[in-house]
Amino acid sequence: MDSTENWNSLFLHSSFFCLKKAEELSDSQKHLSSRLEYKNIDNFHPNRKNEFLLGRICASKAHEIQFGSELLSLPIGLSRSPAWPLEVIGSISHNQYLVGAAVSKNTSLLGIGIDFEVIGRAKLELARYIRSAEDLKTHKTLNDNDLLTLIFSAKESLYKALYPSAKRFFGFEAAALREIDTSTGAFKIDLISQITSSLGPSGRFQFEGRFKIIGNNCLTVLEIPN
Repeated sequence: MDSTENWNSLFLHSSFFCLKKAEELSDSQKHLSSRLEYKNIDNFHPNRKNEFLLGRICASKAHEIQFGSELLSLPIGLSRSPAWPLEVIGSISHNQYLVGAAVSKNTSLLGIGIDFEVIGRAKLELARYIRSAEDLKTHKTLNDNDLLTLIFSAKESLYKALYPSAKRFFGFEAAALREIDTSTGAFKIDLISQITSSLGPSGRFQFEGRFKIIGNNCLTVLEIPN
């Protein structure tokens, strides 16, 4: 039900691959895992180590779909995010059940951000930390918890998509989710703070993304063209 194919319609300019945490790896995936190059994860908690390895497997498989070759080395960067090769734009995410990665060419996209969440995970008592004054307050087809989860997820995806070019942290208050169309799976999100000279209200600030909810799992995707 939650196979890669179910989510592929969200990706127009990139390749995607995901795995269920609870499922055993196939023989080919185990072989790929044994050949991955990584370091500095021995002290990770077992669950974190498993998520890390599954994320790298997904990144390699998505890279193979996009570029025709495996990606065996994907180090942890200075910001703790993946240090993708220069020609690659990518993003990795996981929730309680799934791990996934999306990969594209840097000639196709400025950035890509994906975020898996368990729908309804964002609790209303956390709204003040997630929602800005300009975010959607209600939605006719989403309850308040589900709406807040989508706001959280869309902002996470925006951050992941813009960080490689912005090269600086910005928080949830810097963006506002303006529109959600549950019939088409589209959303619109704006930067409401200036985070660089070219990203923000006096530059590029409006972005369109896609989302899908399957069972308890929600995935938001932002592919930002050059």
